[in-house]
Amino acid sequence: GSLAALSRTLPPEDLLALEARNDSALVWALALARLRGGDGAGQALAGTVAEVAAAAPGSRLNLLLTDGETITATAWGDTLWYLAEPGHRTVVASEPYDDDPHWREVPDRTLLTASRTDVLLTPLKDLTEDLAPAPSEEARR
Repeated sequence: GSLAALSRTLPPEDLLALEARNDSALVWALALARLRGGDGAGQALAGTVAEVAAAAPGSRLNLLLTDGETITATAWGDTLWYLAEPGHRTVVASEPYDDDPHWREVPDRTLLTASRTDVLLTPLKDLTEDLAPAPSEEARR
């Protein structure tokens, strides 16, 4: 599949402002447009994954977004793990980087939302079944 049709949903100035011309940069631009349009982090990533997966089946879409307090991530077609130490930290990684037995794998097609105190796993299908269409080009400006 191709992401060309999705790229046309973004304002030209957003595409021209991309520092890299690759699929990852385009996926980030799509997520950023959703964030700027008012979506929360989880909904922005879930909506972006739904759009990209529909346009390019077979895509591996492990996306990660943080504001310094919360980590929001998607596991879609590739491995994702987390290590939570409640009250202290949460680490999210593609693979465990040590032998700590507390590493937990995130199920495929899942949204992870983690803070210092909690980790919430939500199946992406639950978030995308009733997903509103992506904002129009006018709404994204």
